[in-house]
Amino acid sequence: MQTIKLLATLQKIDLALDADRRQFAENKQAMQPSPELQAMLKQMKEAEARLKHWRKQRRERDEKVTELSDKITMLEKQLYGGRIKDAREQVSMQQNIESLKRHLATLEESALEALLEQEEAAKRLAETQNAFAAMKQAWQEKKTALEKEQEALVVHARGLKAKREQVVATLPAADLKRYEAMRKKLGGLAVVQMNGRSCGGCGASLPTAVVQKVHEGQTVKCPICGRLLYD
Repeated sequence: MQTIKLLATLQKIDLALDADRRQFAENKQAMQPSPELQAMLKQMKEAEARLKHWRKQRRERDEKVTELSDKITMLEKQLYGGRIKDAREQVSMQQNIESLKRHLATLEESALEALLEQEEAAKRLAETQNAFAAMKQAWQEKKTALEKEQEALVVHARGLKAKREQVVATLPAADLKRYEAMRKKLGGLAVVQMNGRSCGGCGASLPTAVVQKVHEGQTVKCPICGRLLYD
């Protein structure tokens, strides 16, 4: 087989390998958790923290309500139990109890606020958890599909590499070395097919002498882009 035909075959194989590598890299990136999923996870953690905060607030405020309520009950027992005989002391205690009851009302209102905030936080957490679960499931399904695609790409690339080795074994070392250098210099495309009278790489119109040499199977470069041409 003509050297240019072997190089053209090798170029096709290398382009296919390049495509497999690009697709493999793209799939690997796509398998990472998306920014949207990470943002939803952050929202869920924030919702968990908020619920934890209001649960603590409700517990602490309920404890204060209970503590003050118990204190008021104790004072009322003292006031109405006949232990306090002095009238002025009774009036003072009554005023103290009324003051504590006003404070109790404020604490109860605060405890109710904590309860409502806790309920709202629990609702928000449930919504966020459901949204995150749905988003995570979709991502996992996509990841599973991409993992299968990655396996197929590896198998395909392995087959291409085997074919490449067969072609390389038939190429003169000097031609292979030149091809590899051109690939590196010309963005991976060293050998292109001639389209009519034009270069398949840069699109330039080719001189008649160059076209004739390509038809004859000679190894000739495009005078514009420097790529090897084949018919």
